[in-house]
Amino acid sequence: MSEVSTESLTGDRQAAKEVLRTRRRATHAPSPLQVLQDWYVGLFIAATLLTMLFAATGPAILQPDCDTAVCLDAGGHDVVALVAAALGLLAAVVGLRAVGPVSADPGQASWLLSTPADRALLLRGQVLRVLLVAVVAGASWGVLVGFAVASGAGLSAAPVVSVVACAAVGLLVCLLLTPITLRRQGGSFVSARAARAVPDGELARAGQVVQAVTAATLMLDTVALEVLAARRRLARRGRYASRPGAGGPLPSILVHEFHALARRSRQLLTALLSCVGALVVGLLLGRLAGAVLAALVVFAVARTSAGGLSTWLTTPGLRRALPDHPGAVAAVLAVPPFVMAVVGSLIAVGALGLPWWAPVAFAFAAMAGAMRACDPPPDLGAAFATPGGAVHVGLIQRLVLGPDIVLAGAAVVLIGAAVDQGPLALLACAGLAAWQLLRPRD
Repeated sequence: MSEVSTESLTGDRQAAKEVLRTRRRATHAPSPLQVLQDWYVGLFIAATLLTMLFAATGPAILQPDCDTAVCLDAGGHDVVALVAAALGLLAAVVGLRAVGPVSADPGQASWLLSTPADRALLLRGQVLRVLLVAVVAGASWGVLVGFAVASGAGLSAAPVVSVVACAAVGLLVCLLLTPITLRRQGGSFVSARAARAVPDGELARAGQVVQAVTAATLMLDTVALEVLAARRRLARRGRYASRPGAGGPLPSILVHEFHALARRSRQLLTALLSCVGALVVGLLLGRLAGAVLAALVVFAVARTSAGGLSTWLTTPGLRRALPDHPGAVAAVLAVPPFVMAVVGSLIAVGALGLPWWAPVAFAFAAMAGAMRACDPPPDLGAAFATPGGAVHVGLIQRLVLGPDIVLAGAAVVLIGAAVDQGPLALLACAGLAAWQLLRPRD
């Protein structure tokens, strides 16, 4: 029976080749010079970004400034390298599982449902692209781990061997994980067999993830990823029975929000793990870099746990439906995400040598940014030319709304810690949160 099912899925290989030839004839075929130019531009941009990344992180990891960073001994660098390697492995597994590695866009996926052509030939390019991105990302992360390994082994003056070895390990890990992911997706370690046997729903799911990531990268806009994540979250939740309230409207809303946090435990755990990554960056690159990244990560934790608050602030009809004051309802809805923001702040800046009030100030700034990000998205407006192409002003404004207040709060915390004015800094961050909580909205 297995031989018959495999044969039925194989399809006509000659038909697949004819389809590819027809598609090439129906479109403008680039000249060899244009293909070479496209590859050159892509490789040049990738090499430039990687060079900037390694130039900014390598010297800081190998020769940290102990006046601004927490000084790590050899054992500390070894622990950082181990944690970074574990996080990189987890990210590789989750990323490869999310994008396929066999995927197709919705139009191509619906066409593949009825065609007798060989899927292995039609989807081969998708697997190769995913493998190329995984290898580059894995080797790059291995370079960063190699810097920490060199510092832990006392080879800061000659880190080439450690860096190259860790980069090679990262490359090999991705080369091994890709067939394993293929086996889980299509039932075979061979890309051709896996592409033939991959379920149609799995093919479309991976294609949606690839499209969302591509759109977020090219358009500098995370709407596609947010919509996809919200759709998947609602599908996982399914149907839940209504629970009785706890007293008046405000206590009932608070109880409901804590139940909602319990249902989002996986997303919250992922956000808290990113706080660990921010702590690692702070330990390696210094207090300034750690505080900036910690502020952004805690902002992400606040947004992840502020589902009810976001719905309340972005729905005028809902605010008019309740007789209670909008500020009071918003304050109640802000309690659970504020608690999670404090937990994330304790993880992200707990070992950076900041005062005791710094995590609370970071949490206040993150809540202010989360409420600021709930404003309606601005119009696209005018576009201006950049080296990466035309960029709309509205897209930049949408990315800035929220992180601007968070980074301002981080600056206040660092300045307050430097001049020993903790109460004023804490009061300023709390004022930012209160301003966003009480300001009128349309």
